[in-house]
Amino acid sequence: MPVRQKKLDVFTPDFFLNSDYEGPIYGVHNEQAGTFNIVMEKEEEINLKRCQFIGEIFKEGHNYLPETYKYLCGIRTTKGIDFYYSGDKYKTEAYNLVQNIFSRNTGILESDIMSSKCAIILGCGSVGSLVALELARAGVGKFVLVDNDIVEYHNLCRHQCGILDVGNYKVIAVAKRIRDINPMAEIEECISVVERVEKQIFDKYCQTENTIIVGCADNREADSYANGLAVLYSIPFVSIGCWERAFAGEIFYYLPEKDMPCYECALGDGGGVSQRTSTSRRIYTNEQDLSKVNFEPGISIDINFVTIIGLKIILDIINRRNDKFTPRLLDYLKQYTLVCNTNKTIIGGDMAEIFSHPLQVTTSLAVTYRTGCPPCKYGR
Repeated sequence: MPVRQKKLDVFTPDFFLNSDYEGPIYGVHNEQAGTFNIVMEKEEEINLKRCQFIGEIFKEGHNYLPETYKYLCGIRTTKGIDFYYSGDKYKTEAYNLVQNIFSRNTGILESDIMSSKCAIILGCGSVGSLVALELARAGVGKFVLVDNDIVEYHNLCRHQCGILDVGNYKVIAVAKRIRDINPMAEIEECISVVERVEKQIFDKYCQTENTIIVGCADNREADSYANGLAVLYSIPFVSIGCWERAFAGEIFYYLPEKDMPCYECALGDGGGVSQRTSTSRRIYTNEQDLSKVNFEPGISIDINFVTIIGLKIILDIINRRNDKFTPRLLDYLKQYTLVCNTNKTIIGGDMAEIFSHPLQVTTSLAVTYRTGCPPCKYGR
């Protein structure tokens, strides 16, 4: 099979072309493909596992000659920058983050609108990490990540981060992955449980209708607290959670402008409606011994199926005031939705029998108000 000819291209942010910058450049040299990818981050912000020093930009007439310089050599001229490496002149391909990274979203998700949106993601595990990265790909420009757990090896089969992230806090690992997609994203990293996040953080990001709170934690207490914040700040809330072994999952949403019950008002601790389990992980209980946890989280593909449907609802909600956006699910799914991966009792137990077929997504479940619900201003 013939090998594709090397491109001999340098991908560079238009920042370098539209300024008088001279000095070191950082990124990735893909030698086999014959390309250089220059990133925009400053040196001190670069993750050295992904980026490295790849060359310099010099002014025209500098005493470094392209044919003798061992790295990528950029010569700034009156017409732009000429790049050389190993005696070859490389073609320059400038990119703009908004125009290029999110160009394929145009007509579906408008970049200028999405960049102003903010997602407060509570829990950065298997659900929360997927939510964060998909919203970043959709163009969301601001994130508040809340979690005090670290990435461990047993997380890797379900988490969006990888082996080099093991031992790091999940919020930091997920933030790096977001910046891999959009280096310009504004990210607040909160190594904490939601109940202990400083009020100033919520005051900063929740005083706008562009913000949504997404509950991706592994217990109902955190989601109830999060929906209470949504009620307090009058912003929308979505909860995404999986049942044991992820044979099914649930999605709940709250819109402040609608007459609808909040999470605790509607579900409380689940009652007879749901078997979603609190896993007693140390993120909430300081539990150190995983052998005491009797909850099996399920495989990635099942967790992701539930999460993707929740993400579709999130995109509908944050674009609900955009007349040019066509909602996918918000007009169809109810406030409380169950998503079934399999109805086989050998996986889900007797509870699996409530579903008539695998891959079922409910459209008829209703939730009601609870008299005296503490966080809900509509409590009756």
